[in-house]
Amino acid sequence: MIDPKPFAELLETDPLAPLQAAIVSSLKLLNPGVTVVPHPGKVDVSELISRTVVNAPGIGLGWSKVKTGQHAEGMFYLVVEWVAYIVAEAKVVGARRVEKEAVGLAIGGRLLEILADLETSLWGRSGVLPPETTPPAELKPLFTIRDAAQGVAYYTVTWTQIVPALGTGFMPPHAGRYDEQLGAIVYPDADMIDELAPWIPAEREADEDA
Repeated sequence: MIDPKPFAELLETDPLAPLQAAIVSSLKLLNPGVTVVPHPGKVDVSELISRTVVNAPGIGLGWSKVKTGQHAEGMFYLVVEWVAYIVAEAKVVGARRVEKEAVGLAIGGRLLEILADLETSLWGRSGVLPPETTPPAELKPLFTIRDAAQGVAYYTVTWTQIVPALGTGFMPPHAGRYDEQLGAIVYPDADMIDELAPWIPAEREADEDA
């Protein structure tokens, strides 16, 4: 049964907004010179064209869908489908002009490289799993011919990550210690064994007097 949760506590225990902030912070740190900002959800192309999302070269980090699932012990998990919106314009680097398509591909390829790193893609946080490989992270073009004529190209990088072990399970949280001499798991309190008994499959020993 779920207990009431005050609004302040609701914000404090939310796993998604802090994770989005951590992703934005990590991408900023790993990509100096590229603007990285959070976005509240799915981008409308008109927002990109009017530059209300992010200035080029830049990334707007949003999400398209969050699904939920249940762990066997009663806790739940969230499956988050993240979307990085890339805005690219032609840029002079040194004395050389780099076209918008090359800028977009470079940023998109960099995001795929980061997502492929099992440590970096945890964004410095516990309680999140590495990006899913089914489906894998994906880079796609988003812009139209009209957008290209305006000198801007748009791309998206999408990936899925799971935030596991949320909520409260119905199984007792007791932990025991394996005793090699006894060949059994020993608990500090006998009451813990009684509370765990309904969840532990066991075979009753035959009565010797039977």
